[in-house]
Amino acid sequence: MKSQKFKKLKTAYKREEDFNRELSENLQLLDLGEFDEVEVEGQVGTRRADIVANNGEDVLVIETQFGKADWDHWGRLEAYARLKKASMAVLIAEDFEELMIATSQLRNEDSDISWFLIKVFLNKHDEFLFIPIEKPTIDIQTERKNVEYSKFWAPIRESGLFAGKPVPKRDEGWILKGIKGAGIILKVNKNYTEIIVEYKGSERIQKRDKLFPALNDIIDKLQKKETSKSAQILIPLIDKGRDDIDSWDEIRELMISTGERIYNTIDESHI
Repeated sequence: MKSQKFKKLKTAYKREEDFNRELSENLQLLDLGEFDEVEVEGQVGTRRADIVANNGEDVLVIETQFGKADWDHWGRLEAYARLKKASMAVLIAEDFEELMIATSQLRNEDSDISWFLIKVFLNKHDEFLFIPIEKPTIDIQTERKNVEYSKFWAPIRESGLFAGKPVPKRDEGWILKGIKGAGIILKVNKNYTEIIVEYKGSERIQKRDKLFPALNDIIDKLQKKETSKSAQILIPLIDKGRDDIDSWDEIRELMISTGERIYNTIDESHI
């Protein structure tokens, strides 16, 4: 098996601000919870934090850095997190020194703020891969020791294109796979199943409309939809869902085969 090749962030983004903007539209990839209010260059006193997010319960502050994280960025993150009364402080970089990792561990022992050091990789498809280097001992999102996981998603998450972490039962409605700025959402409702291709950001409609003809060549019954924050393509699959337990294998097979076709189409596109 060939090892996956990764490249430096600066080869894909001219400025850290460009990376921050795309990250702000894909915060779910960090696995830190869902956030309704996300601000890039969020005001903190007379300075600006890279990303500030809020969901009504938790405040998340993120600082990012190309290359190896330095203490200047660490100091900014600490100041911003305390001033914003954040519950989570995250430093994202391509590498970290051992002393910073040890310092973050100490912070998690004596602070009310949960500290995360997350290493970011970028593959040849410009897809993000985030690896936590340091995080709180207890998962602040779900305290997973008591979590019940979805049986529907278990085989899909074990291997293949949509493999990943187990899906908590309370979040079992959908999973997401990102590629080239698009989100491929596999969604299973109680009585029907669909796939949603979603773009966010300032050029979301243009990107959606450019992809639509390519998908329309391989899949029937596509629909366009827009929200205040996203442009979507809806792909209905089957009038069966989570309540149709005897049809789970059929639903999964259709979902995976269609999802892979969509992924490959986006991968081969020039969007």
